[in-house]
Amino acid sequence: MASPWEEVRRESLEIPTVGYHRPGSPLPWLLLAVSITLTITVLVVGRNRLMEEKERTWTSLKANDDLNQKLKAMQKEIEKTQEQCTAGEAVEGDANKKILELEMQNRRLQDELAKAKKK
Repeated sequence: MASPWEEVRRESLEIPTVGYHRPGSPLPWLLLAVSITLTITVLVVGRNRLMEEKERTWTSLKANDDLNQKLKAMQKEIEKTQEQCTAGEAVEGDANKKILELEMQNRRLQDELAKAKKK
């Protein structure tokens, strides 16, 4: 049998399982607070960057649409100018034919005039 002092000593060395509260370290709570703070910071910064990127994308798309509209307008102007050039070339061709006809008529008339003067 054990002496009463040994029993008291054994009981004092054993950690009771119920009703005992061991004072905890504040380190886990501090780490939890730091982790939550960092997570919130990363989420806020990421959200801000996402919003900025969306705004830049929207601005780029708007500028692209504007340039496409200007390009289409310029293409229409080029087509109209080409049609006018084609019409002008046709008129020029007709005018050249008319000039040639008039020059030939003028030569015939000059030849007839020269023959009439000789007689």
